[in-house]
Amino acid sequence: MNAMTVPLRAVLIAALALVAVPFAASPVRSEEPPKEAPKGAPAAKDAPKLYVHIETELRFTYAGDPSRVSTLFKNEGTVPWINPGIDIEGGFEVFDSAGHKLERTKGAAVNKDTQPKQLEPNAYFGKIVNLTAQFPKLGSVGTYRVTWSAPGVPEQTLATRVIRKYDAAKEYQAVIDTDFGKVVMEFYKDLAPFHVKNFIDLVNQDFYNGLLFHRLIKGELLFGGSPTGDERGSPGYNMPPEPNGLKVLPGVIAQVRNSLTGADESGSIFMIAATAQPDMDNRVTVFARVVEGLDTVKAIANLPTVGGPPRVASRPIKDVVIRKIEIREKKAAKG
Repeated sequence: MNAMTVPLRAVLIAALALVAVPFAASPVRSEEPPKEAPKGAPAAKDAPKLYVHIETELRFTYAGDPSRVSTLFKNEGTVPWINPGIDIEGGFEVFDSAGHKLERTKGAAVNKDTQPKQLEPNAYFGKIVNLTAQFPKLGSVGTYRVTWSAPGVPEQTLATRVIRKYDAAKEYQAVIDTDFGKVVMEFYKDLAPFHVKNFIDLVNQDFYNGLLFHRLIKGELLFGGSPTGDERGSPGYNMPPEPNGLKVLPGVIAQVRNSLTGADESGSIFMIAATAQPDMDNRVTVFARVVEGLDTVKAIANLPTVGGPPRVASRPIKDVVIRKIEIREKKAAKG
């Protein structure tokens, strides 16, 4: 995309409009020292002051999709900033999780004439760069460190994640590994498509690994998937319900609604029913069911709990850790 000059208000509105939470580097400011004043003249106090910010468009990128990074430049000084011809694309480097630098392709020359020659005080310009076009290996699953720098500007760094692409045409299973055994679940992808995709995407980001089943209703339900270990945790968003008429039967997995989500449901907290819960029918989105390991679910649901007024004891006396959740394709039935 071409470079552009945009007002502050437009940038803020665009940022607030993003549904997914982006990963952003801490902004940096590069202040040019004032030039020496002629002899006898007062020292110059005004100078251009360049603010630089980079961020990814989304929380993650699917393997094979473009990985885009937004760059933003603002003159926070009191006099115009003269653009020396910053090479925005050329300022990027990408490193894999082992610290190896990804090879850059030899692309077409950058047309720097599309950038403004100077920035007035409080003026912006920016550009969206497709890093995958420059670094093809960035299209592979993994965690990457992205840096950007230019002469006279401190280095910017951010992390980005590339995950396996969800395919709605495929049948998946999830395997939850706990200290008490494994639980295998299958999905109602046609009845709760957004919840299924959201859960699988979170698993492919390793979101649930190391979290807890933090709450039990003795013998009946277990709740897990909160990064804070209580009902306050979330991935940064909630989910609108997907009413589908499925009942909360033994082994059902549903998304949780609580006092913090309002009419929506948590983006990550889920519950597994050890017994039927008819009072919850049509009140939560059922998106999966246990096909192996219901005995493990019941064992966890019957653990001793601790707690005190005003709340009923509901926290397992010993932490029940979700060691890992893995997604695998369901094997076709024989015959």
